[in-house]
Amino acid sequence: MRTTFRSAPRAGAVICGAYGMENAGDDAVLSAIVTALRRIDGSMPITVLARRPKSVAARFSVGAIHPLRLLRWMATMRRARLFISGGGSLLQDITSRRSLWYYLLTIRLAKRLGCAVQLYGCGIGPLRSPRSREATARILNACADIVTLRDKDSAALLDTLGVTKPRILLAADPALGQSPTALREREPCLGIALRDWPGLWTHIPELAAAIRRACDTYKLAPVFFCFAPEDRQAVRSVCAELSDLPCSVSVEPRRIGRMSLVLSMRLHGLVFALRDGAPAAGVSYDPKVDAFCREAGLPCLPLAEVTADALSHRLDEAIHLDTEQLSAAAEALARRADISAGAAAQLYAEGAPNDQKSDEA
Repeated sequence: MRTTFRSAPRAGAVICGAYGMENAGDDAVLSAIVTALRRIDGSMPITVLARRPKSVAARFSVGAIHPLRLLRWMATMRRARLFISGGGSLLQDITSRRSLWYYLLTIRLAKRLGCAVQLYGCGIGPLRSPRSREATARILNACADIVTLRDKDSAALLDTLGVTKPRILLAADPALGQSPTALREREPCLGIALRDWPGLWTHIPELAAAIRRACDTYKLAPVFFCFAPEDRQAVRSVCAELSDLPCSVSVEPRRIGRMSLVLSMRLHGLVFALRDGAPAAGVSYDPKVDAFCREAGLPCLPLAEVTADALSHRLDEAIHLDTEQLSAAAEALARRADISAGAAAQLYAEGAPNDQKSDEA
């Protein structure tokens, strides 16, 4: 008598992003995605592709595999029902083309191995190379089932690239869906989040002058936040210019939302500020910062245009923002963030669809 073996039904999700890199913004995004998946199924097996997998597994109560363990995570995707790419700006070539090819490869492999594929609360671009643009469009059209985007600029770029096969929805950064911090009163501080970036160093004296002016005008103490290890040198450089002020450095990035005023190059410094109702101004080194500030109604200044006067003006605008308008913007973006979670629930229930119609974002 011949015995027939049936493969076990697919279950669980694999999440791929820039995780395990000690970046507070990416950690907040991962926490939001894991929370959303747990709401779909509290016992769902979740595996994250991450640097420092042991740390990620312990902190988020998930399975974790190093990205270089190719055979191991391919075996996991063969058993998984859903593959999530995101959040964050994974599909861009401004920092590295190699990372773009890696993320496109994971999307392609996930589809070939039978997973439903979702890009979750992502930003798209910049994509400078024609080859990068062509490969991104081709692989998304062939392999993605649902794409939820965090901003309108990303939706416009996908439209320009001719991405029409996946279902495309306008969402928001996943971290905006998390509950705001309970506040009794705001700390009388100016929260500052900088990052190492080409062109920053020539603007250090101007940044410091604007920070000094804001602290003097509004009677605030400067508090610096390092969202990632590479932020430390920028913080040290500005603090050196402000040696006569009581500068401090916080090891708790989410505390930035408790500040009376926020100045941030880091996208998630602005996200945490808006979510917790703190007035904020952005310094933009990347289109994602401009896009978020436009949708949130926050003043923003390109890094290349930073002068003490121009940045002081943006900080003055920020501290006089209407609190009700800030709250309304935060609530609207939080509702949009939930769109990604709803799409994941639908896709997990359906499995990998054979065909998806494209919606306009």
